[in-house]
Amino acid sequence: MAFSLFGGADKKDATTGTSSGDSTRVNSIKENLQAQILQEIALTNATELISKISNNCYEKCILTPGSSLSAVDTACLDQCSEKYIQAWNIISRRYLARVQSESKS
Repeated sequence: MAFSLFGGADKKDATTGTSSGDSTRVNSIKENLQAQILQEIALTNATELISKISNNCYEKCILTPGSSLSAVDTACLDQCSEKYIQAWNIISRRYLARVQSESKS
């Protein structure tokens, strides 16, 4: 906590016992933690999406595993992945819209 010789801006709030500098630091730390949590959630969601795409599209498209992918296998994987990502995006947008509308209510 900074010492203010002439009673500057670092006065303690009589109700909470914290200074304005302390509350600013607490808010900054809180915002940083929230940002880190959101990043971790996004990373977890991306990892889950990739895992599901890999598992589901592999099962659908690779009928006879071998040392390389055929042109048909590659095309199937591309289409499957694209559809899966589009569906994920639609569901995510609708979910976020629902959460936002519920939070306004």
